[in-house]
Amino acid sequence: MKKRMLLVVLAILLVVPFAACSSDPPEVAIVGVWECQDTTQPHQWMCSLAFDANGRFLDRDGDAGDFIIDGDSLTLEFDNFGPIAVTFTLRSNRLTLTGPNLHVVLTRQ
Repeated sequence: MKKRMLLVVLAILLVVPFAACSSDPPEVAIVGVWECQDTTQPHQWMCSLAFDANGRFLDRDGDAGDFIIDGDSLTLEFDNFGPIAVTFTLRSNRLTLTGPNLHVVLTRQ
């Protein structure tokens, strides 16, 4: 009986850390429509970004392309012009993009 109880407790202790660590990868978590709360941002095109599950994005100005996430780096590879790389943090419904002379905070819509 004690041996069985010990095995049950050990099994629970092994499962809990894995459950606590399971979350969507950034590529999945970023999918959705994001909008700025501060409409005075100098980078207004970035104040509306939509990311889809196929790795595509669309900005406020109608420009589209592919997005690539590598760690905390987000690269927006536009169809019509060169890529833009920024650092991002994703917390719940808040997406923060930072780069040289750039700090944009968006919320999930």
